[in-house]
Amino acid sequence: MKNQHKKKVPDNFMRKEYDFDYSTGTRGKYARKATEKNGYVKLTDDVHKYFKTSEDVNNALRAVIEAFPKARQRAV
Repeated sequence: MKNQHKKKVPDNFMRKEYDFDYSTGTRGKYARKATEKNGYVKLTDDVHKYFKTSEDVNNALRAVIEAFPKARQRAV
């Protein structure tokens, strides 16, 4: 009685072979959207010499963020 509610999967659910026409596809169609959404930033080579990991970059940016409001308050 427990299994009465489960639907039976038909035998032909998955084909043995699928025919995809890759000539009509667009390469990198969603690449820009995915990188913008996830916050990816490309570092130039001169910056990459100093920051090897994303953790290094984040730590440096946090230090800049902390220093910025203090400098701004003095100017006002």
